[in-house]
Amino acid sequence: MKYFILLSLLTPLYAVDHVLIITHVHNRWDFIALQHETFKKFLRDDYEYVVFNDAPDQEMMEEINSICACYNIRCIQVPQEIHTRPYLPRKPDDWLQQNNFRHANCVQYSLDTIGFNHNGIVFIIDNDCVLIRPFSITAYMQGKDIAAFIKRPCNKAYYCSPLFCMLNMPQLPEKKTLNFNCGIINGVPGDTGGWSYYYLLKHPELTVVPVSMTFSHQLFLEDKHIHKLADDLADDIKRGFYEHFGFNDIEIKFLLQKPDTFEFYLNNLFLHYRGATYTPDDFYKYSIFIQFINEILTS
Repeated sequence: MKYFILLSLLTPLYAVDHVLIITHVHNRWDFIALQHETFKKFLRDDYEYVVFNDAPDQEMMEEINSICACYNIRCIQVPQEIHTRPYLPRKPDDWLQQNNFRHANCVQYSLDTIGFNHNGIVFIIDNDCVLIRPFSITAYMQGKDIAAFIKRPCNKAYYCSPLFCMLNMPQLPEKKTLNFNCGIINGVPGDTGGWSYYYLLKHPELTVVPVSMTFSHQLFLEDKHIHKLADDLADDIKRGFYEHFGFNDIEIKFLLQKPDTFEFYLNNLFLHYRGATYTPDDFYKYSIFIQFINEILTS
């Protein structure tokens, strides 16, 4: 009996929490429902999806809060004063409202407030990146400390992009020193997440796995390269090419509409809209995206 009691007392020390998914929303509240619904359908984990509301004004803040309340999504307000003082190190002449400065602040704030304290996997993802196939983060992260889209500016540095970054928090040493600031790294400019380079450099013992990324237009360039027929290539030949690379019927229908400004991540499990926050929508791009999401959610 005493051994059972001892085991019961020790077990919570080794318990691992659900997957914590963090996204940051500046203005595109419409993508919250899309991302939420695709995780709900395809993610095979116990998880919590949390939106950090970085709206720059009261009206947008209420829009984001409202959609989160509608779907019962935990929503945390990013205090806007962190964008009017150097929440992260800045040079005296930096414009603090710069897009990547704001993004870096939000990512770091979300880690400081809930991410670093989470006893499980933390998945940071852009809010216009959706899961399009069944997937388990927990299973994928077995034997990995970090899995992320790795940027390599000028091949002089490498860092984790918070566009797509999975962190196995219980296994990270000195995790609160992990910094997602942007700025100069190793002599070259880095985007949001750039300063994670220094953390990776300090901890070479970590198992860091780069996540694959394919621009959708590369798929079209590739089939042109193989068949030498450019846009005259018949759809049935293209279909065979896409099937060879593992795309299903709904995805092939989407690809045949030539959505050339999207990105696929992690072996085509995730689709990234790209530029949703600061780039005006192209009607064609948005319409085929919504049509595709509706089809995969109802299939």
